[in-house]
Amino acid sequence: MTDDNAATDQPDTTLPKFSVNVAPTEGITAAHLSSLIERYRDGETEPLVFGDDNVPEAAIIPFAAFVRLLKRDHADAVREEHAFQSELLHRIQDADASRDPGITLDELGDELGEPARSMLRKARDDD
Repeated sequence: MTDDNAATDQPDTTLPKFSVNVAPTEGITAAHLSSLIERYRDGETEPLVFGDDNVPEAAIIPFAAFVRLLKRDHADAVREEHAFQSELLHRIQDADASRDPGITLDELGDELGEPARSMLRKARDDD
């Protein structure tokens, strides 16, 4: 038996089993939403999950929970981008370190002749 999470060093993000009460979409009224907002103001955090045929399709959650989710998603995206950029830099550095320097710009210019020689020297001097 293999553990896919151990191979990638990623935490297990599988949600635990849970159940939700799905409110039928056509049954939700303005009064329901108003009382839900009052519950949120009183500190309750249970979402209102609704959909049809007892299939969850959407949820209304407290705004603070929404902001936490956005922050977490953003942090995950930043970490993924940082890991990608780090890996890319590492690969570029490895490729540069293993590359045979081959020919210098002066030697290339000499091989190509004028006007390439002058252009390469100007580009080198401008740097």
